[in-house]
Amino acid sequence: MPTVSLNRLYLLRSILLALLLLWPLLIFGRPAYMDDSAAYQNGGEQAVTFALRKLHITGPEANKALPATGGKTPPPKAQPGADGGKNTKVARSIPYSVLGYVFGGPGMTMTWLALFQAGTTALALVALFEAVAGPGWRPFAAMAGFTAFASPLAPIVTFIMPDCYAPVIIAVMAILPFYSRRFSGVMLVLLLGIAALGVALHTSHPPIALGTALAISALLVLFRRSVPVGLGQALAILWTPALLGVTLVMLSGLVGFGKASISPKHYPLALARAVDNGPARWYLEEECKNPRRYAICEIYGTRIPLTVQEMLWSKDSLVTRATPQQLDRVRAEERTIIIETTKRYPLQQLYLVAHDVPEQLIVFRLNYFRYDTEIVRNAAGDIVLHSPPGDAPQPALYDGLELLNNTLVGAGVIALLWLWRGLNRAQRWMVVIMLMGLLANAAVCAIFSGVAPRYQARVVWLIPWFALALGWARHRSTKAM
Repeated sequence: MPTVSLNRLYLLRSILLALLLLWPLLIFGRPAYMDDSAAYQNGGEQAVTFALRKLHITGPEANKALPATGGKTPPPKAQPGADGGKNTKVARSIPYSVLGYVFGGPGMTMTWLALFQAGTTALALVALFEAVAGPGWRPFAAMAGFTAFASPLAPIVTFIMPDCYAPVIIAVMAILPFYSRRFSGVMLVLLLGIAALGVALHTSHPPIALGTALAISALLVLFRRSVPVGLGQALAILWTPALLGVTLVMLSGLVGFGKASISPKHYPLALARAVDNGPARWYLEEECKNPRRYAICEIYGTRIPLTVQEMLWSKDSLVTRATPQQLDRVRAEERTIIIETTKRYPLQQLYLVAHDVPEQLIVFRLNYFRYDTEIVRNAAGDIVLHSPPGDAPQPALYDGLELLNNTLVGAGVIALLWLWRGLNRAQRWMVVIMLMGLLANAAVCAIFSGVAPRYQARVVWLIPWFALALGWARHRSTKAM
């Protein structure tokens, strides 16, 4: 098998795949957004301004002076300001916020960020697929056609959220530990770098990567006789993206907020989700009879919000009512509240996990892309998402793509089962890690955020993608006999 290396042919194929993945931009004229998309760009502007001032370099002009163009009332500042973030209430991923600002053009469409996402995703997928399926234009054409036109990846790549990196992380962790010899040293560094960057770009990615690495490490040690490469080598490559990504997150938190944390200044989403589910709200309604028990008791007393929306995104949300110091205490007490809730209501908590994780595993629809919105500056000069009233209808094109994706996911499951007996040890481990990654994605999202079609749609297409790669590898080996 030829070594996959950084050469002209590889770059040409990567460019072709990236261009194919950008077809939603041609049809809809802009990327798809959600409220967080504009918040990332706004936060990136704050972060870059702070960094430039720190370096005594003239930063962007204060956006307060810019004319207002409409939009929603902005949320509290989500990134470091002049104080370096000490009084910042909440923050999304600093690395993705910076990318959102740097690649925010043309205008404020963030189209350049979509191009960046398409390019980095294509670089990873072309190399990984070739290592498994073998070189040649025919396997590449099959992979590119499926990935761009029969999976949800193209809409996800042109959606201004870091969702496209979740499947890249899983694919790198599944393939590289057992196929590292099929890559040049430069290619290994590139793939591990893209995966590590992906881990750092969203708060759900570190636990997915760490959870997958931890679970697979236990299996590798338990079944080490079946590991086709050195156990130490496999473990080192498996853990590299997770550890590098977490390090980048912690460094960005240290620079921006003076605190090395895996999720500095994060929205207390796990707490809000636990309250929404019921048991945590019951627990707090009892404990908050003593208003000094927790910071959230000082804010709400015993009238705890009912839903995630009410607690985090409404006009009466935690972020609006709490001081920066109170929100820091809420984050610090979040884990304690969840643990104490589980102790008091173990059966209810167990039922929620047992119900939500399997549901998230099989829920993957494409009903969350909106193309009727635009990113603007509001009266305060902040970058926000301006949405017309009401919900935009789902593009009919995506209804067909969703049906095709569902069909191919089912076909991919059947194909992997049919191929299983003929797979070698490396290929079997690869499939196991991929499936473990899908399960970790479902568990992290369902437990800490809630069941939503977007979360599993971003990764489930890996099932037919891996089946296609392994099927092509089987075809190549059979033809060589």
